[in-house]
Amino acid sequence: MEKYNTYKRPFFVSAATVAGNLVSVMHIAKEISLAAKNAKAIAERAGEKANGFRPITDYIDEMGYETMSLVNAINKEALEVSRIAVNELRAKEVYQKLLSAKDYIGEDVPVSVEKLIQEASERLSEHTIELEKDKARLIHLLEEIKNQMRASAVISTCSRVEATQAEEYETSLQVVSENVDAASKKITMIVNDCDDLLAHH
Repeated sequence: MEKYNTYKRPFFVSAATVAGNLVSVMHIAKEISLAAKNAKAIAERAGEKANGFRPITDYIDEMGYETMSLVNAINKEALEVSRIAVNELRAKEVYQKLLSAKDYIGEDVPVSVEKLIQEASERLSEHTIELEKDKARLIHLLEEIKNQMRASAVISTCSRVEATQAEEYETSLQVVSENVDAASKKITMIVNDCDDLLAHH
């Protein structure tokens, strides 16, 4: 039983944990979109004083929606990884049972058993290759989110500079910039944790 759990843990638990962690990312991405809407409202009130800030609010809003879209894609991929992992686990169990049967029989192993072992080995190999491909896609999607957060850090810096031009609206816009920056850092931390989970398996 312990052998079963040790084998299962990297795929089922890690995939489930990644999906669970991304629920938090979804909430933070929604907060980013809300911050962008608040910034747009402030920029409208500020008029010409916030001309440089308006394109930034559009980018922040778009980034929030793109992050939510990526999270949805990652959750689907994580479920697919779990499904394939179940198939791989079952194929491995069948293969190991057949090998045990071969050992039990001894030297006079029927051709039919050898054929079953070969077929089981091929199925296991197919599932393993499929699982590695899906894990690679999952890691790629996580990297896309990290790239967005790196861009967000640059935008946050630019938005702070633009906020200084907004006179009496500067404080409100600076708060928006700080909130977006803090949200991006939280998302990066969560995604890095997800990367670590997958990298160790």
